[in-house]
Amino acid sequence: MAKDVAPIVTAPTTAKYREAAVAGSWYPDDPTALGTLIGGLLDQAKTKSDCSNLPKALVSPHAGYRFSGATAAKAMAAVRNCNIRRVWVLGPSHHRHIDGVALYPVDTFRTPLGELPLDAQTLHRLAEHPNISFLNGNDGGEHSLEMELPLLQGALGAFELVPLLVGTMDVARAKSIAKVIQPELGPGDLVVVSSDFTHHGPRFDYEPFKDRLAEQIEGLDHFAWSHLQKPDPKGLHQMLNETGATICGRNPLLLLTAILDEQDVGTELAYTTSGDLTQDWNNSVSYLAARFDGTAWAGRGPQPGSAQLVSPDTAQELLKLAGKSLNHWFEHGKMLEVDESKIPADAQLQLGAFVTLTRADGSLRGCIGEIQAFRPAYKAVIARAVDAAIRDNRFSPVTKAELSTLHLDITLLGPNWQVSGPNQIILGRHGIVLSHGHRGATFLPQVATDYGWDRATMLSHLSRKAGIAQNELETAKYEVYEGQVIK
Repeated sequence: MAKDVAPIVTAPTTAKYREAAVAGSWYPDDPTALGTLIGGLLDQAKTKSDCSNLPKALVSPHAGYRFSGATAAKAMAAVRNCNIRRVWVLGPSHHRHIDGVALYPVDTFRTPLGELPLDAQTLHRLAEHPNISFLNGNDGGEHSLEMELPLLQGALGAFELVPLLVGTMDVARAKSIAKVIQPELGPGDLVVVSSDFTHHGPRFDYEPFKDRLAEQIEGLDHFAWSHLQKPDPKGLHQMLNETGATICGRNPLLLLTAILDEQDVGTELAYTTSGDLTQDWNNSVSYLAARFDGTAWAGRGPQPGSAQLVSPDTAQELLKLAGKSLNHWFEHGKMLEVDESKIPADAQLQLGAFVTLTRADGSLRGCIGEIQAFRPAYKAVIARAVDAAIRDNRFSPVTKAELSTLHLDITLLGPNWQVSGPNQIILGRHGIVLSHGHRGATFLPQVATDYGWDRATMLSHLSRKAGIAQNELETAKYEVYEGQVIK
């Protein structure tokens, strides 16, 4: 029996959204119906995921789910239930001319299954490239990126999103843009290229074949695939220009070949056409699913605790203030007092805060904080720096002599919101509060990634910390928050 996909519960916020444009037409807009459909498609795909051998990238079609959903699910099932924190979705623009790559000036993409936060810091770094810029206006109801998202939510749960609309592209431009994307890709990243393949027939003004349509269309699609399977930007670009093949994702596919290593290899997971499904070959669209494997992404990757609650300058001021607080305590035996008029405005915001002390070898020496904000951030930092040094009862108090050997960092916390379960936690982005009755515990956003835990391992450690038994987890309360780690 198919396991339904639960909707994601998200925080009320004033953030800017990209609303689903084709829900209710290309796929169900009812969360329950959509969850049931996605769960069934993934179950029927019968593609086994090996989370110890994750693909670097996937290719997936983007037609309505009744046409290409089964093919797309073959790709998504390859990463089902795996620990992927961030997904880059590259798709073509069907309605607006895009020169280079367009980024979305929003905070969140919405689907009927919930909200997916964008990695704003990464997007702003990408926008420094001359051929990458933020969209001016809306995307015209573009479906290519959107169609991948509910399937990805069904396979992965929650994740960070980097959506790229890929427009006009030649080999030189693809390689230039790839050079700024490659350093960003690291452990925890997955690239998904959204593309249908050949559109054949009078509706698409492309009719090079008059007979043996199924055979010849498949031959053309696999001619293109031969330049993708072993990434060959020049060969793919030349083939597309010479044949005029109506592969709508030609530009994101070309960019993918430039991002991948030459040694990476693609594996076709599924191939079909709308002609196969409807037996109407007058107008046919092809759908191909594939994965790419090779040397793992080795760049920056998604960073833990990357929310920006205060400015970078204020973050460093808070770090200095925590150090001054510790020194003042050990010199004078009392809390540091400061002139609030000299404190940056964003440091006066009410935020939760934790201060962590570690030894030179990285081992923990003390960590105390407050999840719920009830005072200005700078006051929380001043107080919790001292508490971490002398009031963490897991350790003996820090001595003045060892103070200079310790490393200090701060984690600022935004507000909590409840989620439906652990599958909606983005490891590294979300701090987690697990509670059952009067028992509870939290892990800061960076804890799971620092230890290399997946969701199940994280939950096992957190439940033990909270004193919550395994058989109580289904009725436990799950809350998350975003944090800014300052080091």
